Amino acid sequence: MSGTKYFSGLEVIMAAKEVEKNGHRFYSVMAERASTPLLKELFTWLAQDEVEHLRRLNQLEANYQEGVFADCEEEFLPYLSQFNSAKIFPDADLLESILKSDSADIQALDMAIEAEEKFAEYFLKASTLAQTEDGKEAFGWLASEEVRHAKILKERRANYSGD
Repeated sequence: MSGTKYFSGLEVIMAAKEVEKNGHRFYSVMAERASTPLLKELFTWLAQDEVEHLRRLNQLEANYQEGVFADCEEEFLPYLSQFNSAKIFPDADLLESILKSDSADIQALDMAIEAEEKFAEYFLKASTLAQTEDGKEAFGWLASEEVRHAKILKERRANYSGD
């Protein structure tokens, strides 16, 4: 495709690491600022889980060299472009404005659900395109983790009373 950048498997992993770092930052701030003990506990747990995801990605990164990922990597362009151009997790200024609103907890839950679902899709796609078994396994594990996070967040959102 002319005019588009070629992303290697290593670049996909690097993008995923940035996503996990941003998720950790978001969940850490929300854990500090959540108005209920239940949400504080949930966001603290999610922040810790993002650290585990980063550890897994660091292990995976060491196994990849340029050009060893997939023959059809340009299929990742829509995903990578989406993560680069959209603020999946809000930047510091947007997060501060959300935290000042009366519905900060609800907004944080909604953003977290959306982000986790998008990343589950991203990692699932990565798992189908990875050429190595450890790559397929690691990306599959990350996809399942994001699905699990989204499910837990949806349950908390459905039961949220603000108490």
